[in-house]
Amino acid sequence: MFTEVKRLIRFALHYFSANLQSAMEYRGAFLSQVVFMFINNLMLLFFWWVLFSKIETLNGWSFRHLLLLHALVGGAYACQALLFGGSFSLSRSIAEGGLDFYLTLPKPVLLHALISRSFAAAWGDLAFSLAVFFLTAAPSAGLTLCFLLLCFAGGVVMTSFAVLAHSLSFWLGRSERLANQLSEALLSFSLYPEGIFSVTTRVVLYTLIPAGFVAYLPVRILDEFTLARVGLLLCFALALAVLARFVFYRGLKRYESGNLVVVHAAD
Repeated sequence: MFTEVKRLIRFALHYFSANLQSAMEYRGAFLSQVVFMFINNLMLLFFWWVLFSKIETLNGWSFRHLLLLHALVGGAYACQALLFGGSFSLSRSIAEGGLDFYLTLPKPVLLHALISRSFAAAWGDLAFSLAVFFLTAAPSAGLTLCFLLLCFAGGVVMTSFAVLAHSLSFWLGRSERLANQLSEALLSFSLYPEGIFSVTTRVVLYTLIPAGFVAYLPVRILDEFTLARVGLLLCFALALAVLARFVFYRGLKRYESGNLVVVHAAD
């Protein structure tokens, strides 16, 4: 079991290295994408800087909390886009028969599909995330390690949620737009402070659209570290990943059997 896990990690790292080398072949385009994404994230913070220049807190959230939130969400998104970029286009692969390629190979289909793509622009998100974190938290080595773990856990939650959303295509046919809207909803809600939402909305954001585990709970962990909170986050991320894997492979049985109606775009 341990040997197989090592092989899968080595396999994923090989893909990551290959994707990075491919992006670096056009260094000018690569650097421009990274810089543009970094600036784009800064512009998102400008609105909040203007708002918090007028008020000290927003329902218990200070500008420091807001900075940590954006750093964590940027890091989580970077983990998804850099390590599991295939999660953004799963529904298209399902609807157009793109999974056939992975079915012929010995590696796990879902893992192979997820790591097959990487988005170079997300390096800008990662740079932004680390820059904001270091400027805000003045971290120690231990706190930095905790921050990276929280970003990765958030990335697993975002990836798993995307897999669940895109797996709807096994039953609904072409549903890429719906899957993208669900993923964008998760990202959008994660970028707003928890304090502006009602109690009912917060329940939704910790269940159906798990923004709370991408942003709000990690901010609390950095603000006031407890093992119970870390354990809750890691258990949720693992449980959601297991659920996403289960749903994907249940749908894959329909795909393999040929019962899935493949919908092609009209020429």
